[in-house]
Amino acid sequence: MTPNEIIRLDTRCSPVPTFISEEAAQCALRASTPRALFVGSERSDEFAHALRLASRGHDVIAINPRETPSAKAFRRAGGKFIRARVEDLPPRSCRFDLVCENYPYPSGRHYIPPRPFALARLSLLKPGGKWILVTESPRYASLLKAVVDYDDDIAARFRGTLSPLSIDEAPPSFYPRAKTRFRVVFQRCR
Repeated sequence: MTPNEIIRLDTRCSPVPTFISEEAAQCALRASTPRALFVGSERSDEFAHALRLASRGHDVIAINPRETPSAKAFRRAGGKFIRARVEDLPPRSCRFDLVCENYPYPSGRHYIPPRPFALARLSLLKPGGKWILVTESPRYASLLKAVVDYDDDIAARFRGTLSPLSIDEAPPSFYPRAKTRFRVVFQRCR
């Protein structure tokens, strides 16, 4: 069956037949499986976390524009890796229950202002889904949280929390040692 063909879903729960595309049907079938997206994964510990979730029945995808040796090992172990930036993903694709991102680097020639940076990730969340970001930058963590706190359209759909982490509580990092890292958690309310 091609993606353009129409299929009929089981109508036991509804007296009215429902017709949807093959692509939407596949997405609906996966809807009961928790979906996780790992953004910017590079290190073996990030891929190990992704594999642990996959072994527990999650549908896990890792993305990064660079394919590191750890990404290749992840793929060989059966993981799904896409060489892309999160901004390249179609926001109307199947949504995720969890988006994890450690130590993003949205500066340099790939600078993305906080609002579009946040929206690219928030748009991928299912209702109830969470985006968890860890950063060493208190300024960037505060800017991201402010996007959700002070943009009325976004605040109507999302909640955010910002908390400091000790180095021992945070994921490993190659960044200079600092006493504190920051975790920002965003949840889609509707």
